[in-house]
Formats: sequence, structure tokens, C-alpha cells
Amino acid sequence: MIGSIRGKVLRIDGMTALIEAHGVGYEVELPGRLLSSLKCDEECFVYTQHVVREDAELLYGFMRLEERSLFRTLIKVNGVGPKMALAVLSTFSVEDFTKKILDGEAKSLEQIPGVGRRTAERMLVELKDRLNAFKDLDIAGSSVETQDSSHENFTDAVLALTSLGYKENEAVKYVKTVIKEQGSSETLSTQDLIVKSLALISKGGKH
Repeated sequence: MIGSIRGKVLRIDGMTALIEAHGVGYEVELPGRLLSSLKCDEECFVYTQHVVREDAELLYGFMRLEERSLFRTLIKVNGVGPKMALAVLSTFSVEDFTKKILDGEAKSLEQIPGVGRRTAERMLVELKDRLNAFKDLDIAGSSVETQDSSHENFTDAVLALTSLGYKENEAVKYVKTVIKEQGSSETLSTQDLIVKSLALISKGGKH
């Protein structure tokens, strides 16, 4: 399983970026929001979802763990495949999409390319309960993912929690809560983030 890639953007072709990491070029399909921020010959970092089909192996890339978590949730919906899930993330942020689902705004979902009335209504029915865990994901903003040291510790802590059986979107929420409660510019180590997150979980996630 390929969970993330850090490397240089060699080429952008349509919705696909060719990213070279350690001499290997990976073709990664990306949401339009992320694609527009990439530039050829510059380094980038993306979280990835590896999808294996009978006829191909595909990589989908995301700027934030929340986006990958939403992607994984979307492709479980009847009639929603990876292409449509990418279209969702190209049209809305995770927070905006979650709000529209929880508020029952089916008509707004028809802005997504390829989504008609029936698909929008199916999304509302199948996602409303599943997306409750996403509504607080902006607790610490996106600044955690913009600094190298805190970014790596954040990612490692989330991966550690998911290896313990927690859902990725829940792990992201707990780790971000810990970072927010730290209330300073000091970077917490991966171990500190894990320990404090588990302590928060043991208290029922209250903050």
C-alpha cells in the first residue's frame, strides 16, 4: 500500500501528475483544487490512495488526510466511484461538502460534475450518518500540514492511531485537538501526540 509520496513534479497532464520519488515516477490522479497548486520541477507532498482493479492499479492523491478519508468514504457509496469522488473534492472542500450533506442540500450537490438528482439524493441518504465524524475536522485549521516537522509528526501520529484500530478521520480529529490544546508554537513529538491523543480518547474525546 502506497500511503504518501514526496517528490518532484515532472509533468502535469489533465488531472494526472507525474511525481518522481527516489528515481521512480508515479502517475497520481488529483482533485482540481490540489492540481492547480502544483508546479512542474517543484517538490510536492501528497497523501495517496492505492486502488487496485482487474485491469489497472491507480493512485489518487490528496493534500490533506481529511480529503483522503472523505474519498474513502465516498467510494463506498452505491454508484460513486473514484472519478466521482475526485469530482466531489474538486468542487467542495471537505468542510463544505460535509455541511451540505448534514444540512440536506441535495440541490447543491448537483454542482458536482456527473452528479444528477438521483445520485445527490443517494449521497444524502448514505452519507449523513457517516459524515458526522467529519464535522469537527477543522479544529486546528490546515496549518499543521504546512510545516515540515509538525507535518511529519502529525502524519506519523495519525498513522499510529489508525494502526491501533481507530478510523482515520477520528484519528485526525484527536491529533488536531491535541495540537490546538498545546496552544504554542512548540512542535510536539510524534510520541507526545500519540500519548496525548490516547489520553483524550480515554476521556471520551472531550475538549
